[in-house]
Amino acid sequence: MLAIVDQVKEKTAMPYRTICDAVRLPYRSFTRWRMRRQEDAPLVRPPGPAKIEPPDFGKIEQDIAKLSHGHDRTQGTGILYAHHRSSISRRDLQRLVAMARHDLNVAHRQNLRRIHWNVSNVAWSMDPSEYWQRDADGDKPYLNHMQDLASRYKFNPMAGDIPTGEEISGWLTTTFNDFGAPLLLKRDNGGNLNHKAVNEVLEEYYVMPLNSPVHYPPYNGAIEEAQTELKNGLASKLMYQPCCPREHFEAYASTVEHDLNHRPRPCLKGKNSCQVYFAGKRTFSKRERRDAYAWITDLQSDILNSERVQPQAAWRIAVEAWLSMKGFITVTINGKVLPSFS
Repeated sequence: MLAIVDQVKEKTAMPYRTICDAVRLPYRSFTRWRMRRQEDAPLVRPPGPAKIEPPDFGKIEQDIAKLSHGHDRTQGTGILYAHHRSSISRRDLQRLVAMARHDLNVAHRQNLRRIHWNVSNVAWSMDPSEYWQRDADGDKPYLNHMQDLASRYKFNPMAGDIPTGEEISGWLTTTFNDFGAPLLLKRDNGGNLNHKAVNEVLEEYYVMPLNSPVHYPPYNGAIEEAQTELKNGLASKLMYQPCCPREHFEAYASTVEHDLNHRPRPCLKGKNSCQVYFAGKRTFSKRERRDAYAWITDLQSDILNSERVQPQAAWRIAVEAWLSMKGFITVTINGKVLPSFS
């Protein structure tokens, strides 16, 4: 700003006060900045009292590294500021903490294990969620969503109140009969998804459940992304109908699913989910299902005997080993393909 004022002064010979009025710069601020420039001092000083001690950035960075960093927040920042308040402002400390948290998030994303599903109908994923728009009665409807992991093909969702275990079991039975049951069904640890009636349906169709680790949504991240697609599509269709009757939600959700199933996707090399699912759909006989279950349970038992892990964790490891061995999945870390399990 000082350079601009000096240029205008040189070209027009106007008084500084007039120039400041024209560019809406307080004249007192302008004179103060000029004096600081002549003294080779910072033009703008940070707010608050001057710090007594020079900051020891090495020690501050070490203390920041010891904090508990989440994805969006860091615990313990207030206590850390109280320890270093004589040498650094709260704003500068928060900036350093945000930079450290950003670096950790980047490193975490780069080292994430990614699983690419190579064959359709090997595994489906199911997850319920609450839709944010209220219905005609003022209540928020629930959507129970399910999709094939390899093709992203989405099946007609349930919509309405929080589904009970019996309702989910009936919905699964209908979907299995219409499309053929998958080999695996990924789900979270909700009581209605792990209901006795649901487990009985899975046993009847020889479908092996694969539960997510507790408090770790990325394990079932594909269905989380699918939920976002469904909700965004519903928001677009219900834009001019903010109080949709509860009984109409399922029809709207099915329409959105149909649109998503026929949308070309770069991850499917330009094809849509419907094409990929029905063109490469894999079916499993009862014998194949029994053999897979026996192999996985044997490996789970070996893992439990040799490692101190929870049974569900050992089950997930064994399932991943079998899928990798059969070529149904490809596991990568930071873009590098991991060797298959032997």
